[in-house]
Amino acid sequence: MSTSRIAAPPVVSPVSGVLWRRLDDNIERWLMIASYGYFCVIILVEVLLRYGFGMSTGWGEMTARYAFVFLASIAVAEAARSRDHIRIDLLPARLGGRGRLLLYLYFDALQVVLALLVVVHAGRIMQLQLETDQMMQSLDVNIAFAYVALPLGWGLFVYRVLRRLAQDFRAYRGTGEVPLGGQGFGA
Repeated sequence: MSTSRIAAPPVVSPVSGVLWRRLDDNIERWLMIASYGYFCVIILVEVLLRYGFGMSTGWGEMTARYAFVFLASIAVAEAARSRDHIRIDLLPARLGGRGRLLLYLYFDALQVVLALLVVVHAGRIMQLQLETDQMMQSLDVNIAFAYVALPLGWGLFVYRVLRRLAQDFRAYRGTGEVPLGGQGFGA
């Protein structure tokens, strides 16, 4: 007769749970604020240097462009969190719970496929840039560093789409309905 012992669940600190929840709820917003803040500050500094002192940095304009790309790729994940992206809600609004769930499942599968294509191709470009040691203009940093925004942003996008899909399944299982989604940013 064998005695099997069930392992106790791992002890999770309440602090780490709260920290994870805050990070999960706000990571895109924090990254967007940091990116937008950098973008604004560097553009202000470049304008002051150019028009106030008749000079500019060689790297300011370029890094501002990459900060904007980073901002846009993170914003994709933020919009995916609650379906706040551009869409037409005519069909989902007319469908019932199961029909809306299946339609959202189809949409989400297409979005995940698109995101995975972006991540794979961005990874290939980054690999090539690392192999050829391609540097940013005016800055002694490999350009692959700037391309990290694509896999990071689209990876967060996949995470948000899958989380939203799990919420839709829970809502459907609990009430038989799926929320229409897209209440606007900040709602």
